[in-house]
Amino acid sequence: MKAWAAIAALFTAGLLVGIDRPFLRHREGVPAYFAGVARNAVREGTVKTRLGFLETSSPDLSVYGEWRDYYYPNRPFLSVWITSLWFRAFGWGEWVIRLSLIAAALGTLAAFLALARRLLGDRWAVVAAAFLAFNPMFWYFSVVAVHLVYSLCFSVAAWACRVRWGEGRRWRVLTFIFLVLACMSDWPGYFAAFALAVDAWLERPRPWSAAFLGTGLACFGLHLLHLLWIDPAHGPLVDRFLSAGTERSAAGLPSLGAFFLSEAREAGLYFTAGGLLLAAAGLRRLPRRAWILVLLGLEELVFMHWAYLHDFLSYPLTPFFALAAAKGAETLWTSKPRRAVVVALAALAAAQSLWITGDRLTRNGATEVQYRAGLAVRETASPSERTLLTIADLRQYTPYYADRYTAGIEGGTPLRLMVHPSAGGIPVTGVGDLERFLPEFTWALVGDPDLAAREIKFFGGKRPPEAFGFLGPDHPLRRAIEARATAKVERGAFILYRLK
Repeated sequence: MKAWAAIAALFTAGLLVGIDRPFLRHREGVPAYFAGVARNAVREGTVKTRLGFLETSSPDLSVYGEWRDYYYPNRPFLSVWITSLWFRAFGWGEWVIRLSLIAAALGTLAAFLALARRLLGDRWAVVAAAFLAFNPMFWYFSVVAVHLVYSLCFSVAAWACRVRWGEGRRWRVLTFIFLVLACMSDWPGYFAAFALAVDAWLERPRPWSAAFLGTGLACFGLHLLHLLWIDPAHGPLVDRFLSAGTERSAAGLPSLGAFFLSEAREAGLYFTAGGLLLAAAGLRRLPRRAWILVLLGLEELVFMHWAYLHDFLSYPLTPFFALAAAKGAETLWTSKPRRAVVVALAALAAAQSLWITGDRLTRNGATEVQYRAGLAVRETASPSERTLLTIADLRQYTPYYADRYTAGIEGGTPLRLMVHPSAGGIPVTGVGDLERFLPEFTWALVGDPDLAAREIKFFGGKRPPEAFGFLGPDHPLRRAIEARATAKVERGAFILYRLK
């Protein structure tokens, strides 16, 4: 118990680093997006939002016209709803969402320890818990990948109850309760249902296999009914949800070779060289149920294009690799020379974990640009005004900090002028194509390259690369904006022009 407490304490201490800093680290557009949606749930209330992913960012919904067009259909509701409960209790802010995720991750660790004790025994269960806690994929992304954190927590809890299935009715009931919560948090919960069904099929009696599959199907049906309930037109939201599966599958991949190369890089980076070597040593002796846990990571194959673009989708695989690494350590722990190998590999894994996780927790990324642009908008525009952003934008990030109606160009093919991803966007050829939209906005935000070199730390005192969309005084769009403007305000690296 002391070892478990030490693991949990060190795990938590690491994640408290910069707990109140802005969402500027690797992939922190994810918590920024969830924070924005949860903030809407608090502002507008559960009844009005109908537990949906409402993406609007301005407190004044009238500025959107039909605000119901801004629902995002591709995720179940529970992860946002839980986040909104934390916001109701403590207010919205970066530290609140990170603290809520730390609590959920500690729940995962506790459930995993209970599961590992059944699969590996008490001694090696603690080792497995350490491999899970300090795996950089789990350690860092436990305060980033909101939906996956909750889904994995409930999935592992369901498995921890499943291995005690024969000890009484309450364990069987709890298995289904946690499974439903996992499914209503995110898609790995459905893969947990499939994994439990496989386990039940192999264990017998086989009707329980159908019960687990039926639970997943029932939750999927509830999600479709939920979309029909919040969709004013009763159809488009469901159509968008169903079409998203094709967009995220292998159909959008550059090539299978590129996908597997990307996956290999992620494994070496986040699962650590030492951990992977120990896992390889333990694979042959893993108990069957530990092997079934690999099915929690099926999203990597089902949505290959999405996995290629998002490194954190490997997060649900961390319990399997932790069990494999602990089993590898146990397998090699038979003589002094082999024990030395285990210690060396564990030390190598620990050093890499501290390096990768420490870097991720302390280094800011390029989102400093959108963060400062969002603050500039919030300080200048009122909730009833619309602002056009001319910088290269991230539409699932900037709106949280802007807290106002904004539109910007989202990257991809084709480029789109977008308010929020839920409503799609208008194809544009580039920033020069924005002039025709100026009459629709109260403000236009322009990034000045000389100001950026001075005001934005990420650029290190240099003018930003062209890809960031900062416009010099001679740029045709900036000159067109200045010709229409009735006033302008300078905010850090940005100039906001009042258009009407």
